[in-house]
Amino acid sequence: MIRSSVVTDQADQQLIYEAYSNFVQGLFELMDSVTESAPVLIVLDKQAEFRIPAAVREVACVVDALLYQLMAIFPTNASYSSQTANQKAQVDTHFRQAVHAFHLATANTGSPYSNTTAL
Repeated sequence: MIRSSVVTDQADQQLIYEAYSNFVQGLFELMDSVTESAPVLIVLDKQAEFRIPAAVREVACVVDALLYQLMAIFPTNASYSSQTANQKAQVDTHFRQAVHAFHLATANTGSPYSNTTAL
């Protein structure tokens, strides 16, 4: 991991934190939409049951790396440091919920988790 420079100016920290928070809010909304749409997406395309959770996991890995880099910008004793860590944990939860939504959408059907041999 490449260590980012630490921002010490309060005004710059505020701007970076606001941008971070806006990005995180967008991720919340995106993953909530994916979660809510899971049953419909599976009905439209049986492959969505596997492809979309895999894609969500890939995006989660990229977002993880980005958020860790952004969190490193704040000094460890700054309040923004703990706030960004808390938001990152919430992002992780939203990604997990989106993946689980696809499993739950098929768990109560006649063929839970689809018939993988027919794919």
